[in-house]
Amino acid sequence: MYVLFEGIDGVGKSTQIEILASKFSDAIVTKEPGGTQLGENLREILLSSSIKIGKRAEILLFLADRAEHFEKLVAPNLGKLILSDRGFISGIAYALANDENLDENMLLGLNKFALNDKFADKIVFFEASHELISSRLKARGTSD
Repeated sequence: MYVLFEGIDGVGKSTQIEILASKFSDAIVTKEPGGTQLGENLREILLSSSIKIGKRAEILLFLADRAEHFEKLVAPNLGKLILSDRGFISGIAYALANDENLDENMLLGLNKFALNDKFADKIVFFEASHELISSRLKARGTSD
């Protein structure tokens, strides 16, 4: 079963994935971007302040990571429990937040292509209050 955990930073995705993985020792734990070698390299590029790329190029890099992640990690393990920290929903939300001129249907189609028409079997979406997220990020040292 392919399970996708979605939500913003600090909402508790990683914590819940760790708990589940401790109960299912054969679970495959992964993340997007970065679950493959290409993903790690693309993550460095995407997070680098020294490399400036356009918004659409950035989206295409995320999609390249998603396609590689699916082909190399998800597809060969579809008979196992796969716990993924983020995926296509975060990707679409991020793209739309950064370019309001993008079409949701086009983004969904590109993600279908990257995922070979195989979306997660289950999607767990986490929500939390602004106050809780702020306090968690502040405790991590990743927010003002």
